[in-house]
This record gives sequence, C-alpha cells and structure tokens, in this order.
Amino acid sequence: MGDGIDNSIEGGTFHGTVVQARDVHYHPAAIATRAPRLLGAAPEVFVDRDPVFAALARAAAERSGRTAPLLVVVTGLPGMGKTATALRWLHQLGDDFPGGHLQADMSPQGPLRPRDPVAVLEGFVRELSDRQDGRPTEPDELAAHYRSLTAGAPTLVLLDNVVNAGQVRPLLPGHPGSVVVVTSRSALTGLRASHPRTLTVTLEALDAVAGADLFHAVAGRADVLDRPALEDVLSACAGLPLAVRIAGARAGELLDAGEDPAVLARELIDRRTRLEALAVPDDLSVPQVFDAAHASLPHGAAALYRALGQHPTPEFSRDLVRWTAGEAAGGDADTDADADVRTLVREGLLEPAGTGRLRMHRLVHDHARAAATSAEAEAATGRYVEWYLRRAAAVERLTSGRWRYGPLFASPQEDREAFGGADEALDAMEADRANVVAVAELAHGTHRYAQTWQLCEALRGFFFRRKYHADWIAVCVLGLEAAERGDDRLAVARMHLELAFAYTDARTGPAEEHYRHALRLASGATDAPGSSTDGSAHARTVSSALEGLGLLALGADDPGAAAEYFRRAVEALEDTDHPRGRALLTLHMGRARGAEHRHEEAAALLLRARELFAALQDRYNEAKSLWHYAHARVRADRPDQAVAPLDEAAALMRECGAPQDEAGILLLRGDVRAARGERAGAEADWRTAAELYERVGSPAATTARERLGSAGQDRTGPSDTL
Repeated sequence: MGDGIDNSIEGGTFHGTVVQARDVHYHPAAIATRAPRLLGAAPEVFVDRDPVFAALARAAAERSGRTAPLLVVVTGLPGMGKTATALRWLHQLGDDFPGGHLQADMSPQGPLRPRDPVAVLEGFVRELSDRQDGRPTEPDELAAHYRSLTAGAPTLVLLDNVVNAGQVRPLLPGHPGSVVVVTSRSALTGLRASHPRTLTVTLEALDAVAGADLFHAVAGRADVLDRPALEDVLSACAGLPLAVRIAGARAGELLDAGEDPAVLARELIDRRTRLEALAVPDDLSVPQVFDAAHASLPHGAAALYRALGQHPTPEFSRDLVRWTAGEAAGGDADTDADADVRTLVREGLLEPAGTGRLRMHRLVHDHARAAATSAEAEAATGRYVEWYLRRAAAVERLTSGRWRYGPLFASPQEDREAFGGADEALDAMEADRANVVAVAELAHGTHRYAQTWQLCEALRGFFFRRKYHADWIAVCVLGLEAAERGDDRLAVARMHLELAFAYTDARTGPAEEHYRHALRLASGATDAPGSSTDGSAHARTVSSALEGLGLLALGADDPGAAAEYFRRAVEALEDTDHPRGRALLTLHMGRARGAEHRHEEAAALLLRARELFAALQDRYNEAKSLWHYAHARVRADRPDQAVAPLDEAAALMRECGAPQDEAGILLLRGDVRAARGERAGAEADWRTAAELYERVGSPAATTARERLGSAGQDRTGPSDTL
C-alpha cells in the first residue's frame, strides 16, 4: 500500500476474527460463567428428620431479606447421616438455584489432614468459568474472583466433612440468596462468631420407629426379623443410621443366602462382637469412622476417650469425666483436663446429658473400650471403683451416723466430694444410681472383692433413704459373695447384716436367715485363727444382728419376743462406746412397749430416744422417734398429744430427703387431723403422702389415695398402722 503499512499477518496459527482500524477501543467481554451440577446423588433410602427439614425450610424461606448467603452447619456424631441429610435437602432446593450446585469434601484424607480451601477454590472456579487464563493465584484475590463468579445468581454449596471454620469462609458465594451447607463433627463455633445468623442443626439418634423403617428398607423386606430380634438389633445400633444401614444390609444378605438373620441379633447383643458385626471390609463401616475420629484427637483427649470406654455405663457425671481426664494423663500438672473434655464434646464423642452430666453414644463407648490397651483398661477400672467407693462413703457420712466396718471409715478424713449437705449428696448419688450398681458388678467381676463389699456397706444410707430395694438387694448379694471370697469372717457377718437389713426394709426375702448367720459368725469371729479385729467390732455386729431379729419379731406382731431381743442387744454392747446403737435400741424398745399397750413406758422411752438422737445430731432418727411417739399417743387414745410431734417430725424428715418416711408421717397426721374434724388439712396431708409414695414406687400410695377417696365419709379415728 502507498502509506507503507503492511496489513498482512504472517507466522503462527491464526484463530478467530481480526479487526483492522486506525484507532481501536477494546472492551473485554464479561467472563462467561457456567452453572455446574456437582452435588452427589440424594440417598435412595431416607427416614425421619422431619423436624430438621422443617427448620431448614423456614430458614430457606427467609433468604429474601438477607445480605449474605444462608449458612447452615449440620453437625452430629460420625455415622449420624450428616451428608445424607444435607444432600436430601439440597436436592429438594435445587431448581431455585440457577447459579449452580457445588460440592467438596474438605477432609478426604481424614480430619488430621484438612483440605486447603485454596485448592477447593481453584476447583470451583474451574467449574464456574469457561476462561481460566486470567484466574488469580493469590488466595485473597482468588476468593474475590470466586465471589464475583457467583454473584449473578443464587448458588448451592455443600462443604462436607469440614474440620475448622477457616475452611468455610473463603468458599462463601457472592450472591446473598445462596445457601451453603456445612457438615462437621463439631459445631464450628467460630463460624457463629463471624456469621451470627448461622443456623446449626444437630442430628440426633433415630427413634425406634424410624430405625425400624430404615432397617427394613435396606434389608428389602419387613419380615426379615421377628420383633424381639429386631428390638435387639435396634437397641444395639442405638439409633446410629450408619449402624442401622449396615445391620439391614447384613440381614438381607443372610436371608438371601438362606441363613438365619437372627445370628446378626446375637452378634449385636454381645458387646464383644458388636463392632465386628457392624464392620464392612474395604468400605465405610462403624469401626472405621470411629477409628478415624479417635486418630484425629490430641494425645490427652484420646487418652480420656479410651479411659471413658472402661466405665461400665456410657453416662457419667461431669466431675468424674474431668477427674478421669487428669488421671488418664498420669496426673501431669500441665494437663488441661477441661480442654480434653471440651475437645471430646466439640468432636461429638461426648454430649451433654442433663445438668452436670455427659454421655457417649453406645457404639462410641464400645469403640472407646476396645481402643484401650489391657494396661489402660486395668488402670481405668481400678480408678473408677475407687472413685465411686469414696463418693459413696462421702454420701454415707452425710446421711448416717452409724458405725461401719470398712477401712475407709476407720478414721475421720476430708472427703473429696464437696457436698453442701445430705440432700445434695443424696441427689448426686441419685443421678449415679445405675452407675454405682454397675460399678459394684464391675468390681466383683474383676475380682476386687474387698472393694465390692466395702461399696455395699457405703451405699446403705442412700438406698435406705431412697428405697431402691431391687438395686439395694442386688448390691448386697454381690457384697456377700465378695466377702465370702476373702478370709475376714467379720466382713462376711457384716454383709449378712447388710443383706438382712435390705430384705427387712423391703419386707421380702429371708431376712431372719441372714441375721442368724451374722449372729453366728460375729459370735465366733473373735475365736477365729488369725483374728485381729478389736472386740468392739464383734460386739456391735452381735448387737446389730439381735436388733434385726427383734425388728422382725416386732413386724410379726410379737412385741414380747422383740423386747427380749432388744434387751440382749443392749447387753451385747457391754462397755462398748456406741451411743447411736444404744439410742436405736431405746427407740425399738419404745415401739415394742407401745405394741404391748404399755403406753406411758413407751412414751418415756421414745422421748428419751428423741433426746439421744438430737444430741447425736441425727435428724433422721430424731424424726422417727417423734413419729413413733405420736403413734404411741394415738394408740393410747391421746391423739391431741400427737399433733405437735408430727408437725416437728414432718419438718425434720423433709430436710433429710427421705420421701417414703415423710409420706408415712403425713399419712398419720392426716388421720389425726381427720379425727379432729380438720378435713382440708387431712386431705392435703393424704394428697402429699400419695404423691411422695408414688415418687418412690411404694404400694402405700394406694392407701393414701383410698383415704382421699373416702374423705367425704366419717372416720372414727386415726389408723393404727405405721
């Protein structure tokens, strides 16, 4: 050309359109975005979670007013179905999110190696954009680029198996109508701090109905197991969806192979084979997910996890868990026990179970038990037996002034338990009732015989006050069997006494037989070869056995024989310093004299017993003395003299935390009030008595309800029963 400009293009490969002009104004086109569909398939079989979906639906419906994406954290135990729940819900929402559906596993190599969010960003950006040449490389710029790509339309994002909040924040899309669902074992509290409107959904175990539905759906038929076997399977799985799915699949396979699926129930009932029955080779299984959870724990938390597995039940007091954390760390002063506890709670391996209580899921507890070495298991078992023995002794000291034989009571000591009083101590033991029975069985089963019978002795005050007779008798049977394994004849005698007393209070069983065994053993124990026990222990035991036989005679309406036993019991004490025993025998003798209609002698003895117990600061037996004194005055046809003592007895017994005895006092007071024409007061006493009896499961509640039912009829006088 004449202007000397060459318009030819030479060399290289030519693609696209060439624009030739003197002046070029270039405006790059907007980056074209795609709407990928990366969500995994929704689960074919899914049950329950309706309340969860309702909460999620409400949150999704309120997105229109938001200035940032809706952030949902789905948390729960490994195997609880977090991913399945998230996918189920997100697929229901899919059509309303034209910006695309993104998903990433944030810890594909396990929680110890969380995935770098930058790597996830790079993958998301690649899926969202046709152009990759201008993609930033710096993390902050890359996150901004991702937000720009997702700013045009609402996007769904599923971040699965998140380990920490830092993995989530760079992956929040730009459009405020977007929804981000995070699944994690922990609640990711840091996300709530930076995004206060985060919705946290905690998945709970399936109930029995949902568990059965899931089991049958996976097994492929509803009649794969009979009801008892199905109940055993579901109980063993404890509502963990992964476990239920594996059990259903195994049952279906057994049935298809012509084998009896009930074998699965037998494997799952047995704690020794339960986890193995829920394992699937080369695939996701219950042991595998818990192995990964255990492996991801810091050293101290992992040691605590294994130690808690040795506890005989999966629920414990927070005080015990904190103490166990310190012990599991070997007593290291630098160990932060509370931090280890918080770690297990954050990871979902421990969960709150009411005020001051924590628990493990049953299968987690099984796994923690199996994860410990034999040395760890032995040490933890010994620590638990000792902890509960000392705790029971602390409660016993606060609730009873009686003499005890066990070495833990041999000398005064400061108890580790800082109970504010008898009521608080009894309430604390109430929460651990199942545990102390299980620990007694554990101690006996691991040949800790001395600690077994000592625990039995230490629990008497609690069981006597709260009237859990079945547990009481069971522990006493263990205590007696344990004592008989040793060479201490007096310990055997004391256990016969404990069992006889439990039978007497329950009004069942061969109490007399055990009192007589105790009497025989204690009478001859001082002559036993190698006996080193001081004579007062034998005298107290002989006296207690005679006292028990007297109480049985009194209950059999033979007050004369009862009085003779009580006289011999006093005589057996001789010069033994035992003021409480003498006070009790004074009380019993007063009752016997009252039953013989020797009213004034009975009144004097019962008032004397009241004085003796008051001096001993034994409020419980002081209240009982007043109660029996009032009853004796009713028998003497002097009910007016019973009112004030019953008022005082009711107030004292209420302070002692003995609901059944308090109910008995109120029942008698109601009778006295009715006889005096005080109808409203009588009905109030009977009603409260019925409620207290019902609280402890006493059949006497029927008597109190009958009083209320006949309140409109005239009563000739107070009842003569006590």
